Amino acid sequence: MIRRTYLSRLETSEARRIIKERTGYSIKSSIILNQVFRRSSFAAETGQNSNEIFEFIGDQVLSYYVVKIVSKRCGSLSFTDDYTFRIRENRFTQIKQALVNNEALSKIVDEWDIAKYLLLGSSDIKNEVDKESKVKADLFEAIIGAIAIESEWDSEILENAVLKALNIDEKITDMIESDIMVRFFDIDNAVTTLKETAESGQCTMPEYEFVGPEHIGYDSDGNPKWICTSSLINDKAGITRQVLASSKKDAKKATAYLILCEHFGVQNKYGPNDWFVSWIYKNGELLPDRKSNVELCKN
Repeated sequence: MIRRTYLSRLETSEARRIIKERTGYSIKSSIILNQVFRRSSFAAETGQNSNEIFEFIGDQVLSYYVVKIVSKRCGSLSFTDDYTFRIRENRFTQIKQALVNNEALSKIVDEWDIAKYLLLGSSDIKNEVDKESKVKADLFEAIIGAIAIESEWDSEILENAVLKALNIDEKITDMIESDIMVRFFDIDNAVTTLKETAESGQCTMPEYEFVGPEHIGYDSDGNPKWICTSSLINDKAGITRQVLASSKKDAKKATAYLILCEHFGVQNKYGPNDWFVSWIYKNGELLPDRKSNVELCKN
């Protein structure tokens, strides 16, 4: 059975209350509010405008403000004025998608218990489309789009509505907890940090191979030479680093540190940020072993 042309006064009031409670904004116009719930099938049968334009606008608003909010929460300018991110860039897309995909938005609409106000055409009623995730996600986008139009694109209202409706802060915390760029990792805690990174599933567990002074001797100051080589695979590629140091421990922790830098895309704070496989760790500096790298390239 096709519903009447508009929501009842009680339904309109209840839908308005729910939207205000969940977004912080009250859609004042009953005409706009009714259009939010009007599916295209119903609009075609009644000669009215559907909610599709609101869906389109809402989709764009969600995309913009989710990116903005996540950037504000996870990014900052460093003391060198570089923009740095607490999570890997490829995770940004994953987090955004997790926040606004059809299943996520549909779940929110279910929690609001608001899909029951959809105005459906006969074909939609027959096919029970109001139970489909895509239809409920479209409704969520239409609500956001309507808020944008009625508020005349008020940025504060829109950002707050998206933040509140998606419960972004809580979800971001859960999503990035195991994927935070550990800005405070350094060469001394690198081995432990890399192990924890692997245990969280971000990469394979590193294995370390060593060559000691019994094979490569001592430097001109009489210090033993140790070379550590390690490789792992993350979701982007394989990473291999090799470090020459005066102790087995230093070689291992410097190797782990360089792998972390490459994995997270952060800068080497003990020397240059060039891409090399072989490095030397000496007197607190971590520098490319250019001679060894040339030999590696030849091979």
